[in-house]
Amino acid sequence: MKNLENYGVQEMNIKETTNIQGGYGLSGWFWPAAAATFIYNCVADWEENVAAFKRGSEDGAAAVS
Repeated sequence: MKNLENYGVQEMNIKETTNIQGGYGLSGWFWPAAAATFIYNCVADWEENVAAFKRGSEDGAAAVS
């Protein structure tokens, strides 16, 4: 940083860094919320998911035989 000070370059504050990196808008909470929703739905419908997987395994085994 010492070399850049000779050219008038200053370090950015946290607000400037946040604005340049996209802030905490849609992208800041969208993907964690999407992942949490996906995980919740998998856990909430666990029995149905297991039953569907077993049906798929049985159908696939029958198709191969």
